[in-house]
Amino acid sequence: MRRVFIDSDVILDCVLNRVPFSAESSALLSACELGHLEGITSTLVLANCYYVFCRQADASSARDVVGRLRTLLTVCPVGDREFGEALASDFADVEDGIQHFVAVNNGGEAIATRNVRDYGSSAIPVCDPAQVLALLANAEHGDPAGPLLPPATTGQ
Repeated sequence: MRRVFIDSDVILDCVLNRVPFSAESSALLSACELGHLEGITSTLVLANCYYVFCRQADASSARDVVGRLRTLLTVCPVGDREFGEALASDFADVEDGIQHFVAVNNGGEAIATRNVRDYGSSAIPVCDPAQVLALLANAEHGDPAGPLLPPATTGQ
């Protein structure tokens, strides 16, 4: 199973229908729902999304959306290990470092985010949702058991 870490901007683009990014983000989450890839995320991502959803709607709606996301995505905890790794890393933004290490420590093959540049220190490939979808489509025509992305493809 291909495991891709889904960053908060992808979730927010989809749920809040943030045009022009919502189409690719929605398609990526649909690919997770259809089992074409396993989307993973962190408890921190969902907490941040909940906060934004509450500002856009009400707490009850926000709880409903986050609850549905919890069934769609594998939610990985943020622990002291990831926090420490992020602090000791070259990531300028500690939160991005935390997300990266949650992905790496939980078998993520790639990170899907619109903020590719923020992950320049990533040890795994970083792509925007459209790139992940294109690579997924290409992989489905080749070796279905192979990796989603070649190891040399990283975020810039």
